[in-house]
Amino acid sequence: MGHQPNAPGRERPAVRKTTAQGSPRPEQGQNRPTTPTRSVLAASVGWVTDGPIDRPGQGVPDSGTSGRSGTTVLVASLVARIPQGMAPLAILLLVHGRTGSVATAGLATGAWAIGAAAAPPLWARPAGRGRAERVVVVLGLAQALVLAIIASWPGDQVVAWLGLAALGGLLAPPVTPVARTLWPRLGRSAHDVDRLYTLDATAQELIFIVGPALVGALVAGYSPSAALFAAAAAGAVGAALFGRVIAPIWEPHPSTVDRPPLGRGLWVPWLSLFALSLGLGTTEVGVPATALADGRAAASGLILAVWSLGSLVGGVISSRRVWGATPARRAPALLGGLIAGSILVWIAWGYGLGWLTAALFVAGLALAPTLAALYGVIADVSNETRRTDAFAFGNTSILLGLGLGAAVGGKLSALDPRLGFAASAGLFALAAAPTLLQRVRSTRRSSHTGSSAS
Repeated sequence: MGHQPNAPGRERPAVRKTTAQGSPRPEQGQNRPTTPTRSVLAASVGWVTDGPIDRPGQGVPDSGTSGRSGTTVLVASLVARIPQGMAPLAILLLVHGRTGSVATAGLATGAWAIGAAAAPPLWARPAGRGRAERVVVVLGLAQALVLAIIASWPGDQVVAWLGLAALGGLLAPPVTPVARTLWPRLGRSAHDVDRLYTLDATAQELIFIVGPALVGALVAGYSPSAALFAAAAAGAVGAALFGRVIAPIWEPHPSTVDRPPLGRGLWVPWLSLFALSLGLGTTEVGVPATALADGRAAASGLILAVWSLGSLVGGVISSRRVWGATPARRAPALLGGLIAGSILVWIAWGYGLGWLTAALFVAGLALAPTLAALYGVIADVSNETRRTDAFAFGNTSILLGLGLGAAVGGKLSALDPRLGFAASAGLFALAAAPTLLQRVRSTRRSSHTGSSAS
């Protein structure tokens, strides 16, 4: 790897950063007052952090920070990402209702995710080099329009559903890579940054709790179309809110004639995220397929929400802990927890929806901590001037895996939902392979260096 990550809990050496215009930026202040007023949602997220996340430049006028805290950015990004938790399930249920085919519904969900997978690299460069808030707002409004069109689309033409779903995913604003680019800057120490990545992964689980739960309630009370209209409204409002929050603090990456490399060793977290997401995608289709086979379609949203609730609980516990190991060292063990959980889900499937729901909660406990560790690896090994691009490709790995996993899961679940759950366990094991290989290589390198020194 390019450099060894700092151990969480240790202070990073002070680095004098430079703005895009080349003028030195004031170093981070050491004292900061508690934010006097915060929204209820911000407080609900912020309690996990034992107080507000450190603000750069407190007490020093700086147009780049403008007094925004990590919690404020986190909450705004959470609101902006709500449609990503609603749209896949709503599209799946809508297409199934119009076509009567689980396989077609899975393909439509996969088309959405594949379109969304292509979006981060496409939009990360203009966001990173320019006004990220404008890119986010414009794309958020465009995606909301496409969601409204999907909700209103008549007929059962498979090609039309796949095309609209893919377009809707392609217009996803780059909220995630932009937010994750800001975390190293908004954290004052390695522990702060590590905690922000954990909170990011944990807060994202709120999306997959609130999103499917809202879809389930709207489908039960109204229709899948109503759920998509709600997702469109949330996307438009969330993009505008996030754009307003980051506008004072976003600093475009400096433009250079020769683009520096993304970083060394990024293939490890990217491949792990891809394989991990393949497993998640098969499970996300297997759960609704099981509920549909049981004649309880509306229950699929609740079951998926419980799965995400388990991840939320695991993330909260993880964020309260000061890890002694670097993200790269703890990722393999956390992936082992996901493997064990997926095996439990496969076993519980045969005992009914109640046991399946309970098993998914347990399986979800390791999810947010695992994602946070892999995000931390990306932050540690990526080039700072191209961190937005590095996270964009990481996000693409996730979304591409989810899309392909949903497509494969639809085919497997049409035969037997338990096949999708079994495939998830194997895919999580595959996700652990790159991290284990890199750890072995690092250990051998360290041993060789120690032997040479002696």
